[in-house]
Amino acid sequence: MDQLLVSKLGYWLKRNYRNMCNYLDQRLEPLGITNSQLGVLMMLWEQEGVTQKQVVQVLGIQPASTTFLLKGLEEKGLIRREQDKQDTRANRIYLMPEGQALREPALAIVDEGERKVREPLSDEEAALMVVWMKRIAERFEH
Repeated sequence: MDQLLVSKLGYWLKRNYRNMCNYLDQRLEPLGITNSQLGVLMMLWEQEGVTQKQVVQVLGIQPASTTFLLKGLEEKGLIRREQDKQDTRANRIYLMPEGQALREPALAIVDEGERKVREPLSDEEAALMVVWMKRIAERFEH
């Protein structure tokens, strides 16, 4: 009955994406953040002062969703938005101390999830899977 569905690569990509999102959301709940918010925080842990446009590009989400996402992080006191001094049309995003404090426990959860994904794969298979996922992403981004 569901053979048509389960024979599609897109089905398995989506199902595993949802599995990972659900896993992260459940594990991140005690920290008071969602998997979606985690993406923004991870960007900021790597480089503060990113623009909303960069968040859209890196996370692959719609501008309206980004605005909602950033508003939620601001309301939790994890980030602040500041108008760019040279380009007043752009907002730059910075961590608050509370957002920085989540780095270690949140990244430990990310590492748990990554181990869960990689567990059934050899190192070579995992590396190849990353190559394949990037190749698929490129088909939609151009």
